[in-house]
Amino acid sequence: MSRKETLAYFILGAVNIIAGVTNIDWLNYLTKPLLMITLGVLYFQKTKNNLTSQDKIMLAALLFSCFGDTFLMFQGQNPNFFLFGLGSFLLAQISYTTIFRKSRKTAYLKSVPFAIYTVGLLFILWDKIPAAFLGAIILYSFAILMMGIGAVERQSNAKSYQYVLIGAITFIASDSLIAINKFAFKISLSDVWIMATYIIAQYLIVEGVLLGRKKAV
Repeated sequence: MSRKETLAYFILGAVNIIAGVTNIDWLNYLTKPLLMITLGVLYFQKTKNNLTSQDKIMLAALLFSCFGDTFLMFQGQNPNFFLFGLGSFLLAQISYTTIFRKSRKTAYLKSVPFAIYTVGLLFILWDKIPAAFLGAIILYSFAILMMGIGAVERQSNAKSYQYVLIGAITFIASDSLIAINKFAFKISLSDVWIMATYIIAQYLIVEGVLLGRKKAV
């Protein structure tokens, strides 16, 4: 993406974080869904002249992420919205994994840290997660584990690989903060850390895929 496009996205992200911290609900409700819509529009503008199946899956991932963001905004009003949001992000993770695995080379040793981390976090949270959420959390944990492994096994040019891998790790960090904050203990300024890592993660994944796509076109 161009510097102007990147700057616009991160300014929107900063506005959303400020809106959340200062409890300006209408601005938070407006800007949060716009984050993934903005990335989707920018991605489409870069790929519309040669839209591939991978590009369509990427746009679907961003759409599912937008749904997830929207559901999670209202989870305080309806506990089921947390599950709906989790389901939306599950579809986003499956979409990302599908993209990453199209150009993969098995690398078991590189995948081990992701597996250890996921199992370790689940072990720590196991007795703190309500029974109604446990199955969904396990399923989502497996999905994001596969996304992380897909990123580490993905084959592309160096810059694309690094962007996507760092983005995947940052996404896992963001989701971990959500789980710890919701089920274990309250994290100071949790909304700031969760959204900051999420905003960075999604940008890096999208930019990384675009950088890898240039080589393929």
